[in-house]
Amino acid sequence: MTKVATITSLNRTAAKDEPLFIETCQMVLNDEPLERVAEFFDSLNIPRSVGSAHTLDPMSSFSIVNERIGNYAEEKAISDGMQKFLDRHIRKIKWHAKHPSIEGAENVLFLTRCAIMVTEARVNRLELLLKSQDELDPIEWSYARELMNKSYLAFRNFLNELAGDWIEAMQTAVSREDLLTRLGSFYEFVDAQIRRLETARERLEDRRMELTVIPEFYPPVKPPLYFHGDLMARGPWKQFWSVIDNKAHQFREVAG
Repeated sequence: MTKVATITSLNRTAAKDEPLFIETCQMVLNDEPLERVAEFFDSLNIPRSVGSAHTLDPMSSFSIVNERIGNYAEEKAISDGMQKFLDRHIRKIKWHAKHPSIEGAENVLFLTRCAIMVTEARVNRLELLLKSQDELDPIEWSYARELMNKSYLAFRNFLNELAGDWIEAMQTAVSREDLLTRLGSFYEFVDAQIRRLETARERLEDRRMELTVIPEFYPPVKPPLYFHGDLMARGPWKQFWSVIDNKAHQFREVAG
């Protein structure tokens, strides 16, 4: 009988370096039961001491397929686990902003690459989830809205720390030559992720218009665009992209 790897051992392997992070996360996404996928990301922790020799290599993307998409509750649990992973590592970027060093930059860029890959996986999973059925109940639609809002806001928060306090602290703590050498063309990965999020948002909005929400005891309706001030309304979206564009421009100005 094959011994099943514990979540702890999978977490430990994924946190060693970037190739192992990619390999282990993809294996978990491909093969593990969905509840273990959620648990894996919920507890995955990359130490501040771990850098990467691959920060300027082409970015990888996780393969996400229909057969590995669960129901709305299961996908919410996975997204919540990914959210905890991102929140945990945003706090590490905050720590690096208070302790800027050229050595710590490798960890910051590694964590940012991980955040980009995980964010893209979240959005891709949401797209496939929304394609899985045409009629939703109100709870399912509330889960879909939450998944979208949190996925986009988590990336914005990561970018805020990267292109805000951390890059400003690095400019005062290390020489510009050393900083530019370390950053290289990293800003291109950030810009590419923003473009992917923009086009994904358009696809998600197109899909929303094709869906129907069926409240109990009430006639079917289109999934509402605006409710409780979330990101799906036009005003919050405009503000969101304004912040994203400004932060990306700041990062590009330093690194470009």
